[in-house]
Amino acid sequence: MYINFWYPACLSEELTADKPLYVQMLGCAFVAFRDSAGQAHVLSNICVHRGASLAHGKVKGDAIECPYHGWQFQGSDGVCSKIPSLGKDGKIPARAKVDSYPVQEKYGLVFAFLGDLPEAERPPLMDIPEWGQDGWAITRMNNTWKANYLRSQENTLDPAHTEFVHPSMGYQGGREDYNVPDLKVIERDWGVGTMTTFVSPDLPSAAMKGVKGEGGMEAGAGHHGPAHTWTYLHFSPKAHAHQYSFKRPIDRFNFQSYFIQFRNFKTEAAVDAPMYERSLAVAEQDRVVVERLAPVLTPASSTEEVMVKADLVITKFRERLQEWEDKGWRIDVDKMDALKDKKMFSIPSPARRTTKGWALDPVPLLPAKGAALGERRAAE
Repeated sequence: MYINFWYPACLSEELTADKPLYVQMLGCAFVAFRDSAGQAHVLSNICVHRGASLAHGKVKGDAIECPYHGWQFQGSDGVCSKIPSLGKDGKIPARAKVDSYPVQEKYGLVFAFLGDLPEAERPPLMDIPEWGQDGWAITRMNNTWKANYLRSQENTLDPAHTEFVHPSMGYQGGREDYNVPDLKVIERDWGVGTMTTFVSPDLPSAAMKGVKGEGGMEAGAGHHGPAHTWTYLHFSPKAHAHQYSFKRPIDRFNFQSYFIQFRNFKTEAAVDAPMYERSLAVAEQDRVVVERLAPVLTPASSTEEVMVKADLVITKFRERLQEWEDKGWRIDVDKMDALKDKKMFSIPSPARRTTKGWALDPVPLLPAKGAALGERRAAE
């Protein structure tokens, strides 16, 4: 799991006025709430007084109040503004603060930037060009998987699994001329992907009748950062479905997926339900396979797997992960888990770069390895 990226904390509609929400991300606990103006905030959930869960407290104006002793922490910066036991004029200790994270509310989701990078250096949120554009219908799907999110990311990037995992999209290996052509990689600042043309059967569902054109279908997928993906399905030159997935790693064994699909064909509302059912069925086919992968985590050594040319984008994805690990952004989950019963950690927020005196230690990170791969590329 990696710090210094945007992660979806919850649906916007889940975050109602005056009711805080408990959220787990990257193996750590957070509280999300709306202040008196309706602005969303995401803070570290552990009260630095005696370890209570802030998410089980109350929203008081622009602050979250701890249910144990009434300490109040401001949503804007996480600084404690009230300690009832000290009295009205009591001096609040400088260390009485929790991490508060930058927030963006977009695409019907509340995103938190979980890391300490200053604003100018942060990776951007994945863009959805179709958002708010005429001519596109939207369906959404949210589900939780008992799997490592990186395994799911690689499944999305895998152009060869479709033939065997999704009966409506392939021939189950029944065509002797089946193969995955040489892949042309699409390189972007924060991810890689590919688009390719392949032969697929007629689409079986009534909602998709007449959508697929003659000849091959163009499709592909890519990633943005470690936990977001895009998938483009071009059934014909004019009929397109564009899918975006924002994943929230709960821990290394579970994740929440927020899926948004846009289509520019059959955009009437009556088609939304069958489109949702189709997406749900496809996701279930993936889930059954991914939740059974062994080991649960991607093997640390490339010699433990046999990769072929169809795995090129997955290989490129792993190179990006290594690049971010080299920067010192990967959480040392083994160390964190070994101490979980005796020590709580917090994802470091940007404020840690400018202020000192924090009660909770930042999550342990694997050491940076000199100049990161991206910096070396720039120098070449």
